[in-house]
Amino acid sequence: MSQRQVQFIVASDLVIDDGDMRLWRALPVNQRESLGPFVFVDHYRHQSRRGIGDKPHPHAGIEVISYLLEGGAEHRDSLGFRDTLGPGDAQRIRAGRGMLHAEQPSGGRHGLQLWTSLPPSMKFVDPEYASIRAADIPEIDTSGACVRVIAGQVNGVTGSMQNAQPTLFAHVQLEPGAHIDLDVDAEELGLYVLEGAAEGPAGEVLIPGSLGVFGPGSRVTLKAAASQPANIALIGGAPVEGELVFAGPFVMDTPENAQRAQQDFLSGKMGQLDGVPF
Repeated sequence: MSQRQVQFIVASDLVIDDGDMRLWRALPVNQRESLGPFVFVDHYRHQSRRGIGDKPHPHAGIEVISYLLEGGAEHRDSLGFRDTLGPGDAQRIRAGRGMLHAEQPSGGRHGLQLWTSLPPSMKFVDPEYASIRAADIPEIDTSGACVRVIAGQVNGVTGSMQNAQPTLFAHVQLEPGAHIDLDVDAEELGLYVLEGAAEGPAGEVLIPGSLGVFGPGSRVTLKAAASQPANIALIGGAPVEGELVFAGPFVMDTPENAQRAQQDFLSGKMGQLDGVPF
């Protein structure tokens, strides 16, 4: 098995830092637009019940993946789904042709919101909603390391999240100085450091907010710095299909489709939630 090496490291943008919320955006940034199917990576932590996405808003052309490390939130959407997420839970919204949703935090939260771009042939599929409880996420436990496999396959363990295209998403927790070798056959792969410090295979040091992009291979070694634990998100999968046209909460493959999504939202074709759209 060939060992993956870190090809380069991307620093995320600190988008919000106002004393209550800190929000880092690792994708898209100037250096990189996508990684596997992922086109958006937000890492947030806030103390109050104010959240990101707590007001009704639309999405289209993407799958929205949410993962909570701490805290809780209530989800509601224009399909009529209501759900409550807690620590360790994950959520997948296949927005497709468009839907509205909102999530009200129960208090402070720490988590990730990720978008994957749907293939051109699926940009306008019917929307779907699904959530996964923490107890149903399979884990790989070794000395000093725990890997929660949410989507895709790691060391032969398959996550239960069903995505439109090959998608890899795992949460890795390492004790100080611990390391773990993982078999991952994702075509593109990267690691995002949530907390602590990680070391790449060649000794690269990745601090919180860093996105390390791996080169080709089928095996990856993750290691925590000797002085502190590491909390890592492993993401990747098949590369984006088609062009990427970002239009706020819509990600389409052509300007015409982006305009169609905007018109569908304004005309109410995506449904309504709390009077939105007005």
